[in-house]
Formats: sequence, C-alpha cells, structure tokens
Amino acid sequence: MARYRLDPDSKPRALRYLVLWDLQWHVVAHELLTVGTDASASIAATLTRLADDGWHAEASLAFGFVFLRRGAERRLLMLSSRDPHAQSAQSFSPFRS
Repeated sequence: MARYRLDPDSKPRALRYLVLWDLQWHVVAHELLTVGTDASASIAATLTRLADDGWHAEASLAFGFVFLRRGAERRLLMLSSRDPHAQSAQSFSPFRS
C-alpha cells in the first residue's frame, strides 16, 4: 500500500477534511479545509485546542494522521479528502457484485 507524507506547508488543491474520530469510527468533530486553506495552521490550531483539553499526540502528523490520548481514551486526527459523513463504502471489496 502506498503512503504519502503530508506536506503541511502546502495548500490543498482540492477540498480536504480535518476529522477527529473515536476508535469506533464515529466522527467526534470535523473541519472543512477549502481549496487554498493553510492546512498546517488548521492542524496546529486543532492540536493546540486538543492539548488544552488534555489530549497528547502519540506521534507526528507526518503521514496525515495522528493518534491522540487522554488517560485511557484514544482518538484519531486525520487529514482526508473523503467527506466524513459520506455513506458510500470506504474500501474495495472483491465480494461485491
């Protein structure tokens, strides 16, 4: 599976979402980043806000996502091109006809 590194200094050329999920894939919060939005500033503001609430990042956001921890609770912060409320399947299944 190919992975890409997030370039936080680049401005998105398409719509992006900054999504905070719980570990059961329920959307806790999301922010729409329109074309040309400063992604790094949005991510930094979100991480600062979450840190003020007691959340700690477990790694860097180098690949476009980071797990966060507060006590025994974990969440996932991810930069995504997919609408977090979309109802379509998120992955390919060879068993669908």
